[in-house]
Amino acid sequence: MKRATLLAPLLLAALSLTPALAQGAATTPATPAAEGTRTVEAVTATSTKGYSIRVPAGWIPLKNVPGADVAFINRDAGTVRPTVTVQVQDVDPKLKATLADFRDLFASQLSKEVPKFRMLGEKTIKLGSTPAILWTYLGDGDDGMVRWTQVFTVKNNRLFTATLVQPSGTTAEQIEEGRSILTSLTLK
Repeated sequence: MKRATLLAPLLLAALSLTPALAQGAATTPATPAAEGTRTVEAVTATSTKGYSIRVPAGWIPLKNVPGADVAFINRDAGTVRPTVTVQVQDVDPKLKATLADFRDLFASQLSKEVPKFRMLGEKTIKLGSTPAILWTYLGDGDDGMVRWTQVFTVKNNRLFTATLVQPSGTTAEQIEEGRSILTSLTLK
């Protein structure tokens, strides 16, 4: 029980990002490239925190997203747009926290943090050789139902959480692109 109490602050920080984005947190999109400039098919964002992630054309970086190491938003969907964020948190080695510990802690908090929470699916996957949890769930945001797809893992005393936020009206193509961003997460 002591470990769960110590992990609670980490969970609250991880969960605080997803509902805020779904409810329109203040974010500043990067300025789009001027007409006549070269088209980029995809960009690989590499972080000094130990990962890289590949982002296709049509997704632009966001600035000043609280708690996020990187964030991208799809530019093609009007005022409510799908968003991908990556959050990295250092974990005190004294906790000896495992992926299962974070999974259990996150699962216990989701129904408290996400209005009208409903789990759609969960499975264990691998990011390279590192086990990870991938899950999808629904909840209520300011503009209607929101679908979240998250992958999280622990490596080298760091918790990596990549989240795809899909507001109502997200197209199948945008969902597929967002999922491909999540599955491109590579740990160093």
